[in-house]
Amino acid sequence: MLIPGQVTVWRVRLDDPQPDGFPTPSAGEEARADRFHTASVRQRYLRAHRALRAILARVTGAPLDFAATEKGKPYLPAAPELRFSLSRSHGMALIGVALEVDVGVDVERLRPITEYRDIAERFFPPSEAVAFAETPPAAREREFFRRWTRVEAMLKARGVGLYGAGVELEGDWTTGEIDMVDGYESYTGAVAAACGGMRVMVEDL
Repeated sequence: MLIPGQVTVWRVRLDDPQPDGFPTPSAGEEARADRFHTASVRQRYLRAHRALRAILARVTGAPLDFAATEKGKPYLPAAPELRFSLSRSHGMALIGVALEVDVGVDVERLRPITEYRDIAERFFPPSEAVAFAETPPAAREREFFRRWTRVEAMLKARGVGLYGAGVELEGDWTTGEIDMVDGYESYTGAVAAACGGMRVMVEDL
């Protein structure tokens, strides 16, 4: 059950056996999955979207017929009070849901990137880019993705994605880092809600 003033984030292990009772994929999801080149990526994509449908079915009796904003942010026309976000990276997905408050989540698997500073200067808000530039080299990889996921979650909450990158995001926010489960320490995740003082709850699906 969703509670006003709370955002709930579900962690989904995409390589675990599929739980019984998950909704079947829609024809559109099946078609998009078929565009991926490997069976494992297709399976992870469908598992993530079936998990999203399963979660939304728990919290609303409205039809799960999705629409998208001009920038591509999905929503439920039959349940506009529900705000949700899905992010997946390799074997992990995060799904965030809240009532009446825009929410975004992002998860990334840590990996070496040689252009950390250039990417930060291009996509981070100026204050985040300056703070990241002061990070010691030994901590740069994890710190980059820790900041990246928080920024990306805020952009997803606003429904602008990377179209809105590189500027300070105004307003009152609740942001938080999502702890990863055992075996997924090489991932980092974050949630952002466009309202201050929100309580963040984390569950596993």
